[in-house]
Amino acid sequence: MKDPKDMKYSHSKLNYYETCPLKFKLAYLDGVRVEEEGIEAFLGTRFHEAMEKLYQEIPFRTMTLDEVKAYYEERWKKNFHEKVIVGEEGRTADDYFRRGLKFIEDYYRHYYPFNQNRVLGLEQYIEIELEGKRRYVLQGYVDRIDLTPEGVIEIHDYKTGGSLPEQAQADADRQLALYQLGVKKKWPWAEKFRLVWHYVAFDLEISSTRTPEKLEELKQQIVELIERIEADREFQPRESVLCNWCAFWNYCPLKKHERQLEKLPANEYLNEEGVVLVNKYIEYSEQKKKAEAELEKLKEAIIVYAEKNNLSRVMGSEFHLTLSRQEKIKIPGAGEEKRVLLENLIRQAGLWDRLSALDRYALEKAIKSGQLDDRLLEKIKELVTKEIQISLFPGQNKGPSD
Repeated sequence: MKDPKDMKYSHSKLNYYETCPLKFKLAYLDGVRVEEEGIEAFLGTRFHEAMEKLYQEIPFRTMTLDEVKAYYEERWKKNFHEKVIVGEEGRTADDYFRRGLKFIEDYYRHYYPFNQNRVLGLEQYIEIELEGKRRYVLQGYVDRIDLTPEGVIEIHDYKTGGSLPEQAQADADRQLALYQLGVKKKWPWAEKFRLVWHYVAFDLEISSTRTPEKLEELKQQIVELIERIEADREFQPRESVLCNWCAFWNYCPLKKHERQLEKLPANEYLNEEGVVLVNKYIEYSEQKKKAEAELEKLKEAIIVYAEKNNLSRVMGSEFHLTLSRQEKIKIPGAGEEKRVLLENLIRQAGLWDRLSALDRYALEKAIKSGQLDDRLLEKIKELVTKEIQISLFPGQNKGPSD
């Protein structure tokens, strides 16, 4: 396994770790390569390629919409492979292909003739130094960097996902803020920045800015995150909704059995050893719940029968049940006025730790021990109630010769 201290970090690597430490380990420390690719990521890459081509041509000519769409289609066909996974039920790869075409049409018509700003870089490689002596260095590729007529550096990012974030989420997003640090290092003369996200599914853009104080705060947060990664020795999996798009199920202890079962024929699935064991466990667990519920009903019936007949032992054919009656205190429930008064009383007496934060058994023991101050004892008794708890103890009946 590669040592995290030997790697150069990026926003995506940090995001991998926060999403799932095991996924980070597999991808970046163990070097596991997976062939599967989600259709959403595939579409996003193809759209980025089309935008890069469009803006690369701007100094020479303006591509027509049909040319951009043709380039997108060419890249789609050239790169598509059988391991591209369509996760949404009822959808096909062609659905996503057409969706990408719609993104391009909307974007093209929105920004044509693409002369609003001067393009300074496309897929621009940058490095972000978080501390001196290059102890923590991040790298990244910026989709597009523009210079506006007003002298503002705009850092652009294309988003092809189907959800539109709130402004507060954009203001807290760290990816483009980190890129701003890298651009500033690359071009120290840059003073004004704007972060711009193009949510092409909605034909909308969201922008945000960062103060120097926020950038310093971000740098510290990233350093702390990297230190946490480098101190991690377990890299445990973290389950979330994002697991549905993860390509590492074959290596994940939470998901690999599910993946193995997917490959089994229908007639073998129910006979698989793990499935049999889990099904049997759940069956017995459900039986236990039902039995416990029935036992509770029987207990109540036996207690009623014993009290009606003034009995302390009820006989069966081979076994008997002996009833044990014990007086217990009942503490007021959470939120009740008497509960609040009781807690304050115990805290003021300096007994909170001793009574285990109002543990019933500890309080009961303290009351019976005779060690509490008489006045305190009387006040406590005013706030608690008593109830009789009856327990049943089974025993085997003696035979005629016993």
